[in-house]
Amino acid sequence: MDEKDIFILRKLYENEYVSGEELASSLNISRMAINKRIKSLKALGYKIESLKKKGYELSDKDIIRVWEIKDYIQSSNLFKEFIYLDEVDSTNTYVKQNQQHLESATVVYTERQTQGRGRLSRRWVDLEKGIKMSILLKLLLLDLEKIVPLTLFTGLVINRVLRKHGVQSFIKWSNDIYLNGKKVCGILSELSGEVEGLGSVIIGIGINVNAESVPENIKDIATTLKAETSKNFDRTRLIIDILNEFERELPNFDKYGFSYFRDEYKSFCLNLGKEILINGERMLCRDIGENGELVCEKDGEIIKISSGEVTIRF
Repeated sequence: MDEKDIFILRKLYENEYVSGEELASSLNISRMAINKRIKSLKALGYKIESLKKKGYELSDKDIIRVWEIKDYIQSSNLFKEFIYLDEVDSTNTYVKQNQQHLESATVVYTERQTQGRGRLSRRWVDLEKGIKMSILLKLLLLDLEKIVPLTLFTGLVINRVLRKHGVQSFIKWSNDIYLNGKKVCGILSELSGEVEGLGSVIIGIGINVNAESVPENIKDIATTLKAETSKNFDRTRLIIDILNEFERELPNFDKYGFSYFRDEYKSFCLNLGKEILINGERMLCRDIGENGELVCEKDGEIIKISSGEVTIRF
């Protein structure tokens, strides 16, 4: 989808009907070219109807308003570029493969992921009308020790934004957001080696937003914002709010580390006080450490966990 397609979508979004003649004139292309672009957009899943003597209508306006996000990026002091992809195997993989040509603080978004991944290479089930994006940060090598806390920081930012939108969400250490006992968001942070003297971290974010339901095989463990609240959410607004909150708080994370956010994180962390399984071992979660580690008790011994597969026994 190029700038002409974005212009067409914007016109259709902002108006009830737009004639092919008006679009052709605005873009200085032929009516036939407009018709081809409309067909291409429909093939990508956009619900565009054609009515005689009225023009084109966007019947489903739950779309990503790329122009608004680009306007935000232009005014941002952190983010440098927003790349919109109609379909990709994985936004994290795309960033990893293209990072040498991308500026730090680039955001890559897609409507469809064919090979989205979670932790331990688990497949991320791609639902329609969700949010799938990655943030590239190029950091000094000395700062790479912040990667694990950075995942927790990102989860806290997303949880804040969801709560501002009326969602009673909680955080499951270390990289999931839960709603009513089910996963609604996953975060996957990946190191990507050294790029021209810099260490790169890619933060992948997947949120189930406006899909009516989830597949039968995961309905007991995953859900969507709409399924739990019966509300439609403005995905564009959610994206901008997440990026804005991330930008606003990143200086505090850089200066003070995770400890600056620790109390707030603890107030929303589902793990605290629960019996948990970590890599198959049963423990009691007592606290969250200064650097975001789980402080657990096993057979009277205090153990600090910085990574691992965690299951909560509710």
